[in-house]
Amino acid sequence: MRALVFLLSITLALCAARGDEPLPPPTKVTRTSPSGRIHAISDPESNTTRVEDAKSHRLLWTLPEWHRAFLVADDGKHFVTEYGGLNLIPTGLFIGHIVLFTFWENGKKIREVRVKDFIPDRRILERTASHYLWREAIGIEQHGRLKVERVDHRIFLFDVATGKEIKT
Repeated sequence: MRALVFLLSITLALCAARGDEPLPPPTKVTRTSPSGRIHAISDPESNTTRVEDAKSHRLLWTLPEWHRAFLVADDGKHFVTEYGGLNLIPTGLFIGHIVLFTFWENGKKIREVRVKDFIPDRRILERTASHYLWREAIGIEQHGRLKVERVDHRIFLFDVATGKEIKT
């Protein structure tokens, strides 16, 4: 089941904004952890994201902001948000400060990964009509690690509890 959920998230990520189509307007987004035990719902109307137990619907914690793209871990404590432009970032000289993904624990930010941290050389990026493509896929895999496939097809693993890269 976990492998199926991970493959589904990878497939959805690959189908996400590959070209330069405008993003759809903000809408309520629901994601489920790999095991299906935890749900996260991000609502632009209330500008909140809530994480809850999928069976009992018991609220575990709330984040006071809406997110277009995010992943929730099976423990219900850890959460990863992705850059609002998904896999496309703007071109320009000063893109190093853009936060690509953020690690959270019970609604508290524990680490941000910026372009300058993840893309050491701009030549790694793939130019589209008006943006740079920075990643192919992102998902929480069966061992509870964040798996990110950069546009150059290099795979990175991160501990969702700390946000630190796991060297393999």
